Amino acid sequence: MNGLRFWVTGAAVAAATVVLWSAFAGAVSALLLLFTAVLFAAGLRPVVDRMSTRMPFGAAVGIAFGVVIVGAVILSVVLIQPVGVELAKLIQSVPAYVTSLEAQLAEAQRHIAKDDAAKRLASALASSAGGAASTIGLHVLGGTALVAAAVGNSLLIVLLAIGWMLSSDELERFFLSLLPAKARDDWRSAFSDIGTRLSAYVQGVVINGTLVGLLVGGALAVVAAPYGVLLAVIVAVFQAIPMVGAVISGLVLLLVVLATAGWTKMLIVAAVFAVVQMLDQNVLSPIIFGRSLQLSFLLIILSTIIGGTLLGIGGAFLAVPAAAVLQVLAVRILAPAVRRANGAQPGDA
Repeated sequence: MNGLRFWVTGAAVAAATVVLWSAFAGAVSALLLLFTAVLFAAGLRPVVDRMSTRMPFGAAVGIAFGVVIVGAVILSVVLIQPVGVELAKLIQSVPAYVTSLEAQLAEAQRHIAKDDAAKRLASALASSAGGAASTIGLHVLGGTALVAAAVGNSLLIVLLAIGWMLSSDELERFFLSLLPAKARDDWRSAFSDIGTRLSAYVQGVVINGTLVGLLVGGALAVVAAPYGVLLAVIVAVFQAIPMVGAVISGLVLLLVVLATAGWTKMLIVAAVFAVVQMLDQNVLSPIIFGRSLQLSFLLIILSTIIGGTLLGIGGAFLAVPAAAVLQVLAVRILAPAVRRANGAQPGDA
């Protein structure tokens, strides 16, 4: 009887763990969508505020989101056809490109000098290229489900962003009314600072990704590399993830060019990509973002790694604005509270 009780208890604990983990995963996904919607709304807030000086706030929200939606539809119509055609060709040609990639890496292995470590590395790359490319191909083949999920999530984000934009001021007033009078100014200042930083971040990400994507796409067009539009879009999207995004998109870019166009064009594209990334890190990003985020380089890297480790690509994308929010709360709320508490202690003694 004790043995049966043990196994029944163990099964119940395992089932409860699975249920709790599923609930947690669902809650995290919902929070990621909500935070993405808040970012979207923050990016549009300056435009809505300027428009609301000449019209009702609700009308300004409707016009701003309407323009964005129409612009997104037009951009999709312009980009979806060439990107879709290139993606379909890439899927159909995956087996041939896998063979080409293996041959290119094997050729590089034969030209490597007598360095056992380098030979082993090249051999490992050559033998694993087929498996890796085949795995990627299987994921790409499920593109219909991915596209449907992306469209559904995008619509949900837009609806959440509109709701947040219309209700955020009222929610802020309600939250402040629950606080002691002496803490309201700190929180009001924190909310204002958070809105400014998130707005600057969203605008910077859009401008930065567009510029980098255009530069890389131009280089691909000059060397007549296949799938130029598709690869430029990938680079532009992953540019939103600091550092890590450039590594991911760079690997995809170079492997596709190597498999489809050979070593010469791959090396040219690699050189251009490296120059673009150096230009971005040293010129574009400082100009676009300026000091609006007020985050150190170390904090950006650490937050990106932590967010990516815990929540994957979505976590890495949202890690930097989340770190900016936490920094504002620490500076505007936590630090003044600690100073007040320290100042009150001597008087209480």
